[in-house]
Amino acid sequence: MTRQTTITPLSTGSKTITFLLSLFFGLILGAVLLGTAVLTRQFTTLDEQLATQLGIGAKTAWYFSRASGTVAYLLLASSTVWGLLLSTRIIRTSIPAPLMIGMHNILSWTAIAFTSIHALALLFDSYYTYTLPTLVIPFIGPYRPEWVGLGIIALYIMIVTSVSFSWRRQLGQTRWRRLHYLTFGAYGLATLHGIMAGTDSGNPGMKFIYWGSALLVLFLTNYRIMAGKTAR
Repeated sequence: MTRQTTITPLSTGSKTITFLLSLFFGLILGAVLLGTAVLTRQFTTLDEQLATQLGIGAKTAWYFSRASGTVAYLLLASSTVWGLLLSTRIIRTSIPAPLMIGMHNILSWTAIAFTSIHALALLFDSYYTYTLPTLVIPFIGPYRPEWVGLGIIALYIMIVTSVSFSWRRQLGQTRWRRLHYLTFGAYGLATLHGIMAGTDSGNPGMKFIYWGSALLVLFLTNYRIMAGKTAR
């Protein structure tokens, strides 16, 4: 008599472990990077020669915010593309389900971590005066509030859709899928935020990132729609 075992695509325990690992990674990395920004603010009061030797200046926090924002956008775009690849079953036959879903979670939460760092670094900027309320409440900041506000809303949507993975069973597949469509909204708002509020949006490299990721998302979305119609 042989014993049969059933292998589920991703158990509740695996989901929890993946979530905790991705969140832990994001928090640790965020703490290190944010600590750098804090040190930047402190060292600006030291001797100029020492600050120069350490590679820290008055604009370090600003550069840090721009760099982390670019990384955050790349991670969000990667998460969106990866989610479309999952839903269109292009890679499902070659990559195990737990790895696919775990990778999607890690990309999502790391994007949230870097977006948070991108925002918090502005607290230490010497040019614009940002406070915590202006970073968490949309449309009241000192710099292009309408476009920065879209970025804040995008962050909130990212958090909601990422948390929804843990409540997938409770929500049900249909409700969860509808809620997860908000990911497109987060990606679109983040793109508008980057183009209209980003000081590097005119850079050829950033233009390539924005247009390249947008075209890829549109192509995969169209492919998903057409594949669904063909299947029906």
